[in-house]
Amino acid sequence: MRGGPLVSARRPSKWTLLALVFAAGVLIDQWSKFLAVDRLTTAFLRAGAHTLPEKLSAYFRLSYLEPLATEPYYVFRPLWRMAYVENPAAAFSMFTFVPPALRYRMFIVISIAAVFFVFHYYRKLAPSQRFVQVSLAFVLAGTVGNLVDRLARRYVIDFVEWYWWNRPDLRWPTFNVADSLLVVGIAMLLVHPAPKQASASGEGRPPGNKRAASNV
Repeated sequence: MRGGPLVSARRPSKWTLLALVFAAGVLIDQWSKFLAVDRLTTAFLRAGAHTLPEKLSAYFRLSYLEPLATEPYYVFRPLWRMAYVENPAAAFSMFTFVPPALRYRMFIVISIAAVFFVFHYYRKLAPSQRFVQVSLAFVLAGTVGNLVDRLARRYVIDFVEWYWWNRPDLRWPTFNVADSLLVVGIAMLLVHPAPKQASASGEGRPPGNKRAASNV
């Protein structure tokens, strides 16, 4: 065999990439929210949940835990702390003026529409468009991460607080991992918004796929 043994350098398909990034994003988001309930409230202690299975069951069963919230945990006291917050509105507390029942149904519909949009857009991408594939996977993971919260308890768990130097009253709206995935994914789409469509004549295909006229 010429050149020694062959080493497979096959890249994962775009659907494999979507599945991996989506699963990792949703798992990290839900695990971070589980830790927020575990470390920033006394809910599991009050519920008598001590083992991991008991805590996981309580995590999805219990709701409206803000009265059980503990003092914030300071990651870097001048700028960053973790505090348990329940957000029934959109990211960064938008749409708080909408009545709760209508707001809940509206967010469910918007989330489902966003999922359909991602799959509709994603299937048009060429295998080489990794940047856009990752950005859409982030958007999908962020959307579903918060959708799981809304379906389980009708609000989203937020816990990350960034604020101005030693001024918690001057802070960025409290957010979570799913919000971060959404913001990063949408920002990536704004940088590289639309897939390039190859024409029927073969325009846009790699040069190696075309044969020179002299070889026909």
